[in-house]
Amino acid sequence: MSELAQQPSASEPFSDDDDNDSEQRPETEPSKDNDEVTARGPTLPPELLAEVQAAFAMFSDGGGRMNVRHLYTAFRAVGVDATDEDVITVVDEYDPNGRGHITVNQWTASVARRWAKDGARRRRFRAMLVAGDPTSTGQVTVDHVRAVLKEFDPKLLTDEDINEMVASMDFAGLGMVDYDEFMDTMVRPAPLDATTYYP
Repeated sequence: MSELAQQPSASEPFSDDDDNDSEQRPETEPSKDNDEVTARGPTLPPELLAEVQAAFAMFSDGGGRMNVRHLYTAFRAVGVDATDEDVITVVDEYDPNGRGHITVNQWTASVARRWAKDGARRRRFRAMLVAGDPTSTGQVTVDHVRAVLKEFDPKLLTDEDINEMVASMDFAGLGMVDYDEFMDTMVRPAPLDATTYYP
């Protein structure tokens, strides 16, 4: 199995196995222990795995490593609205010695962890919307949507942002919003299912 075919876990330990960066490292078969670790961590659907590996190939040096300076752009390439904190987290975990690069397995594990986290975040947000619909009509009041947006991430949106979002979804002016339509329209389902609000 090639290195690109592996799908490591987010808990894959850091391994400093390339002290001499100028030498080409031979490709090796993963150990059974590594396969067991892989099975325990979050994994990506096949189509996303292919996309993540393609992004790595795009930004790698051709020797199975990607410079950490490319992390921000690589995250964006697979649909993650990465922050400086996201990049710092990856570097702290996989490049504590400051070598300046990560492997494809470390990159894939990082994206898999973010994908799992963002998927859970999106589900939690929808559940908060649904809580305002006890009779399962598929709609909630605009006041409930405002309250959920403020509670979910108060630092993310201003009152003006929230009012514009709610007004744009209350097409008939009845004070009600279809929450699945709200999710589809206002919560961007990026390739990694990241919860990112517009605007």
